Amino acid sequence: MDYSDAILTRDHKAFSCGYPGSPSHSTVTFNTETVQTGTVATYRCEPGFDLLGPIRRLCVENGTWIPIGIPVCVMNVAAGKAAMQSSIFSKGVPQKAVDGSTSRTYGADTCTLTEVEDAPWWYVNLLEPFLVQLVRVDFGRSCCANGVPATVIVRVGNSRPDLTANPICNRFSGKKVQHSLNAVIHFSEEGRPLFFPCTSTVTGAFVSVHVETPTPFSLSICETFVYTDQVTPVEQCPEFDQEAASRHQVLLAAGGSLIHDTSPALQGFLSWELYKRHRKNPGSDYWNGAVKVPGSRDWKWVDGKDVTISFWSQPPKENNCSKFDGKNGWLWSDTECTNELNYICEHRPVICSKPERPANSTLLVRANAVGSTIEYQCNPGHLLLGPATRTCQPSGFFSEFAPKCSYLECGFPANIPNYSAERHQLPFYFYV
Repeated sequence: MDYSDAILTRDHKAFSCGYPGSPSHSTVTFNTETVQTGTVATYRCEPGFDLLGPIRRLCVENGTWIPIGIPVCVMNVAAGKAAMQSSIFSKGVPQKAVDGSTSRTYGADTCTLTEVEDAPWWYVNLLEPFLVQLVRVDFGRSCCANGVPATVIVRVGNSRPDLTANPICNRFSGKKVQHSLNAVIHFSEEGRPLFFPCTSTVTGAFVSVHVETPTPFSLSICETFVYTDQVTPVEQCPEFDQEAASRHQVLLAAGGSLIHDTSPALQGFLSWELYKRHRKNPGSDYWNGAVKVPGSRDWKWVDGKDVTISFWSQPPKENNCSKFDGKNGWLWSDTECTNELNYICEHRPVICSKPERPANSTLLVRANAVGSTIEYQCNPGHLLLGPATRTCQPSGFFSEFAPKCSYLECGFPANIPNYSAERHQLPFYFYV
């Protein structure tokens, strides 16, 4: 029997919209008690995250959500970080591309500007490696009139950005470039944001923008956004009395400690953050967790481990405690242990953010504390692809990756020679 003209029907419930899916760090609310045709799903991100994609989606009669595609909740990790560029013209310093202020037209107060040169570049030091998913660049000046081709390359990695050795996040070569998700504009049009989704998994502390043109070119960027969802928001950190006198005991009671480790990356991160907070008042020193061993010149961390890497501004003298010294570039200085200084609490996350939930799924969450487990289940007729359970890790992220719920639909049976079959007009379901 030829099934090409057969009409198979399903129960109406199979056409109702399931859960629309939601990204990590998000909340979804509905305008109806039950999901049905006409239901609107509204997405919101946790504090500190930006929502990219549709804010609202509609359940339509064929059982799907429109527009197609789930938004993402990501954080811009480039804001306020240290930046560099190939050259500086006038007052177009590189820091203006990460100062939190963009513009639709070039402005000397908010946009960078290089000299007219071959292959200009700009980069930002994120101060720690991040899994970068999307980079947005708001160019300050248009590029390449008269159809002159150009290439823009975004790189992410841990090597020196000016050496162009880091992996490529994305690139564009031509006379036009994709703007946002659907509009085409000339590269690079003044005031228009250009989006570069990373085409592969790239992790690094340096994100660089390189422009290559046949003739010398002056690069101007009004703002650069480096987006990732693999970041721990400050809301996951514990809170405690900052006025308490016994600094280390209070931190220990709260599950934290003074800084008790270091590395070039960590020292750079702390120095930059303290500089930003106290650039007008560099005398606000902070305790460091390195203490001198009595009767020797050796230093140990407050947890008893040896200090093997140090960043002293000058050789320590007779004092037995240490601090981050604002008058010496936030490097280390020895100090008396009885001084009243500010302190930094080093603390691992105590909870994980809201996990990603795939479309047509149920998520069983008993707790989101470190060590707790969540469980995924798919709606009837869907196959779970990926891990069924995930664990909240000490890093503040859930283990592995979110699964997908894949819909299974039987096609028409194959035609078999010299064989007959009967078709019954019955509702049917798909179960796994």
